[in-house]
Amino acid sequence: MKRTITLLILAAMLLQCAACGSGETPSTGDTTSANGTTTAETTAETDPYDYPDLDCGGETFTIMNIEPMWNMNTELDFDAQNGETLDDAIYTRNRMLEDKFNFKLEEVQLATAEYFKLADHVRTDVMSGDAQYDACYTIGSTVGSLITEGSVMNLLDIDTLQLDQPWWNQITNEQSTIGGDYLYFTQSNLSLTAFDLTWCLFFNESMMEEKSLEAPYDLVREGNWTIDELHKLCKAGANLNGDESFTFAADGKSVYGYSTYNNGALASIIGLGITFTGKDASDMPTFDLETDRFYTAIEKLATLCASEGDFYQGVTGSNPDRYTTVFANRRALFVGAEVKDALVFRDFEDTFGIVPNPKLDEAQANYYSWTNYLAPVLVVPVTTKDASRTGALLDVMSYYSYRDVLPVYYDVTLAQKGLRNEDSIEMMDIIRDSLCFDPSMAYGWTTKLAESIRDAAFKGDSNVASLIASNKTTVEESITKMLDELE
Repeated sequence: MKRTITLLILAAMLLQCAACGSGETPSTGDTTSANGTTTAETTAETDPYDYPDLDCGGETFTIMNIEPMWNMNTELDFDAQNGETLDDAIYTRNRMLEDKFNFKLEEVQLATAEYFKLADHVRTDVMSGDAQYDACYTIGSTVGSLITEGSVMNLLDIDTLQLDQPWWNQITNEQSTIGGDYLYFTQSNLSLTAFDLTWCLFFNESMMEEKSLEAPYDLVREGNWTIDELHKLCKAGANLNGDESFTFAADGKSVYGYSTYNNGALASIIGLGITFTGKDASDMPTFDLETDRFYTAIEKLATLCASEGDFYQGVTGSNPDRYTTVFANRRALFVGAEVKDALVFRDFEDTFGIVPNPKLDEAQANYYSWTNYLAPVLVVPVTTKDASRTGALLDVMSYYSYRDVLPVYYDVTLAQKGLRNEDSIEMMDIIRDSLCFDPSMAYGWTTKLAESIRDAAFKGDSNVASLIASNKTTVEESITKMLDELE
C-alpha cells in the first residue's frame, strides 16, 4: 500500500514536471475508456488550450515517418485499439482530433532501411511539386542540407505553431534558434522518439548491494553526482572474477565497471557541460570548444575509458559483447544507454536503477541528458499545402500528446513496466528536465569533429587539441556559410 501511494504521488508530480519545467500542466480529471484504461482528460472549464477555429473539410493530413526501429516508439497512429495503454492513448488522441477538426490523419511509414535517407524523401517530395507530405520526420543529423537548399520552412513563420508552449521541447527550440529569427526543426511529444533516444546511465542495484556500495541516488539529488564519483563506483565494481584478464570473452566471468558504445562517450562529453558551439549576445552561433573546462572534461573521460576493467568498450548489433548485453548478463555494473532501454531490461532478474550522466564537478549547475543527434526531428516542407493548417494541426496534436499521451508513456510504459523503484522514477524526472540537443551536429557544423573527439576519448586519448585545430576553420566556415544563406 505504501508503494502504491508513493507511485500515485510521484505520478502526479511527474505529470506536472513533464514539460521540462516550463509552463503549467493542465488540470486533469480521470475518465475510463472503452477498453478499461484510465486516461487524463482536461475539462472544458480548465483546459488552457486556445483551440483554432478550423474545419479541414475532410481533407487528409499526411505526415512522413519511419517504421518502428531501435525499440523506439515511432508510431503516430494505429488502425485500431489493441489493449496496449500507450497505443490506445495515441489512437484515441487521433480519432478525437479528426472528429473535432474534420480531417483524416495519414501516417506514411517508410521502411527502416530508409532511416538515413529520410532527408532525401523530403527533398524528392519538394522537388517533384506533388506536395505529398504536410509534415515530415527526418533524422536530426541530416537536416542541415534541407535548410540550406530551402526545402523546409522557417517554423517561426508559421503563426499557428505555439512554439513557446510546453508541449514543444523548449530546450531544443532555444538551442536551435538562430538570431532569434530562424528555427527550421523542432521536437514535441507528438513523437516520443526524442525522449526514447535520450542518454542516461543504468546500473545493477543488486550488484551494488552485494558489494556494499551505495547507489548514487542521493549524490544526484544533492547535485554531487560527478564523473569522479562514477569512476570510484566503476573501479569498485570491476572484478576479474577468476579470469586471467579483462579481455572480453563470451564465456568469461570478469565484471566491468561501465560499458557503453561510442555514442555513449559523446553523451558523457555533453553531460559534462560541454557544447560544441555556443551563442553570443545576439543569439548567433559561435565556436565554443577551446576552453580549460573542455580539456579537463576530456581528460577525465579519457582516463575512465583507458582504465582496464573500470570501462569496457562495447559494440552494437546482436553480438555477445553488445554493450547492453554485457550489462544484462551481469558483466557490467553500469551501462551508458538510452531511456528506451528501460524496456529492454524489463526481464532483468536483478533490480536496476537509472541516473543521469554525471557532471564534471559539483560547481556545474545542471545535469545534461543528451538526445542522440540521430533522433528524428519535425520539419515542414516548403510545399506543404496550407502552412497555417499544418501549423494548427501539429500544434493541437502536440498539445494532446503532452496532455494525454506523455503521462501514459512516462508513468505507465516507462515507470511501471520498465523501472523497479521510486528512486528510479524520480531520476527519470531529472533526466527529462535535463534533456538537451546539440544543434551544431544537426546543422552539420561539428559532426565530424564531435565524432573524432568522441572516438579519441572512447579509446582513452585526451590529446585532442590537434583535432580541434585542424577542424576549427571548417566549423567556422560552415557556420558562416549557413548564416549567409539565411540572410
